[in-house]
Amino acid sequence: MDQKPALKKDWVVSQESFDRMLAQLDPDREAAGERYLKIREKLCKFFQWRNCLTPDEMADLTIDRVARRIDEGAEIRAGDVYLFFHGVAINVLREYWKQAQKVQEKPLEEAPVEKEAGNPVEAKQELEEKERQLGCLDGCVKKLPAAQLRLITEYHQGEGGAKIARRNDLARDLGIPLNALRIRAYRIRGELETCISDCTSRKAA
Repeated sequence: MDQKPALKKDWVVSQESFDRMLAQLDPDREAAGERYLKIREKLCKFFQWRNCLTPDEMADLTIDRVARRIDEGAEIRAGDVYLFFHGVAINVLREYWKQAQKVQEKPLEEAPVEKEAGNPVEAKQELEEKERQLGCLDGCVKKLPAAQLRLITEYHQGEGGAKIARRNDLARDLGIPLNALRIRAYRIRGELETCISDCTSRKAA
C-alpha cells in the first residue's frame, strides 16, 4: 500500500498548495475560484452559527487543513465538494470547543502570573528562534510590493464589524469584488508564510 508523503511539522500553505486545492475544486481556474469563495462563505456561516468568536479565522484554518490533506495525497471526490471541507470544519470546531472548555475549567489560582525560569539553554534557544522568526517576518514583509503590503495589512486590521467594514472599503478602493479581495489576501498570506518558513530554515541550518 502506498504511504502518504510525510510533511514537515511547520508546514504552511504555499501558492502551489493553494493552486493544487483549487484544481481539485474545478479544472477551470475561474470556476474553481468562484467555488472556493462559496465554500469559504459557508464555512464562515458554519462557525458563526456555532458562536465561534472568529469565524473568518476558523474558516481559513479549515481551508489550510484541507490544502494540507490534499498535499498529503487526499482527493476531493465528485459530488458536493463542500462535504469534504465540512468534515474538516467539524474537527476544527471540536478543537475550538475543547480549548474553550479548558480555559473555562482552569482554576484562577492555576493561572501563572509570571513564567518561572526554566532551563537556561532552552530559554536561550527559544529566544533565538523568536528573533529569527521576527527577523524573517520583517525581511519577507519588506519584499512585498507596496500594493500587496497595503492590502494584507488593511485586510487584517480591526475586529468584528469594523473589520468587515474596512474590507468592504478596501475592495471598493481597489475596484474589485469582496470575494476577489479575499482570494488576493489568502494568496499573499500563503506567500508570506512560505517566505518566513524558508528563511527560518536557512538561518537555523
